[in-house]
Amino acid sequence: MYTYGRKQGCRLSLDYTYKGMRVAFLENELIRVGVLLDKGADIFEFTYKPHDIDFLWQSPIPMRSPFVATSALAEGNFHDYYYGGWQEVLPSAGWASEAYKSSHQGLHGEVSLLPFESSIIEDSSEQIVLKTHVRLYRSPLRLERYLTLKRGQAALFLRERLENDAPVDFAIMWGHHPALGEPFLDDSCWVQTPASKIEVMDFHPNGLWETSVEFDYPFAKNRRTGQLENIAQVRSSAIKSVDVVFLKELSEGWYSITNQRQKVGFGMAWDPLLFKYLWMWQNYGGNDDYPWYGRAYTCALEPFTSYPPGGVATAIKNGSALILQPSQVIETDLVAVAYDGEGVKRVGRDGQVEQ
Repeated sequence: MYTYGRKQGCRLSLDYTYKGMRVAFLENELIRVGVLLDKGADIFEFTYKPHDIDFLWQSPIPMRSPFVATSALAEGNFHDYYYGGWQEVLPSAGWASEAYKSSHQGLHGEVSLLPFESSIIEDSSEQIVLKTHVRLYRSPLRLERYLTLKRGQAALFLRERLENDAPVDFAIMWGHHPALGEPFLDDSCWVQTPASKIEVMDFHPNGLWETSVEFDYPFAKNRRTGQLENIAQVRSSAIKSVDVVFLKELSEGWYSITNQRQKVGFGMAWDPLLFKYLWMWQNYGGNDDYPWYGRAYTCALEPFTSYPPGGVATAIKNGSALILQPSQVIETDLVAVAYDGEGVKRVGRDGQVEQ
């Protein structure tokens, strides 16, 4: 795993495969990050070394190389290959039967199922930079992502460049889908973020929260108790609920989720002018049909340009779709951090955690 001749500071390797798929590893003294280059350049591992804890969820579906499924799903292939981890979602989120510009994207778009090219941009004990890039096949888009670790910081820095390669407007939904799981996730975890409003999607009979009503963050009405309760408090798997929550009107782009028992947390920061919404997928054992059958316990916190997960045409109708102009380029940056403590005041895009 180590950069040849270096066993301290920052290290980077492109020398490994898993089940025939290319894998990159980046690490420093504090964190180790695994990237599945042949599937969306997914981040499949984010381990905080001081606690030997990987924050990312591992679903009951194993990580597999491409295979021929028993039948084609109307929604597409995302779930058949969804082992957990952190995907980039582009150019569409969720599943919709309605096409956009004569194309059906399927659940969560193209990027998470595509192989990425990669190259090492910088490789020193003080800093490593990995470039990954891909050209989409149904959409006129090119995506570049630069992943950086710096010595002494428990932070993964992401710099992204998205280009519309067509002479016409192209609407997208764009977001990041890190799903958190055990052994980090339990009912002592709680979320902090500077949101003002909450909206809950009506999509599953096992939903816990009242839908079609906007609430003031962090309280929403529990459909089972009829009471206003803190939606930012993670529940245990015993509650058997599943919800998709949209946190809106963010004054800044950041969140943290802290485990009060273990006194450790994970956070992200981003540009709120681009990723205007924070989705919170609360799957607390309540998704009792395909693909989880009650086996999922996860909470995903997802910065997104748009909502809900109903495809681009739906986002166009509610005005939240991001419209790329002909040949337009968007550049942005995000950061993911690990930290110790019982909570935070703010996570900055410089990787600093204020407590």
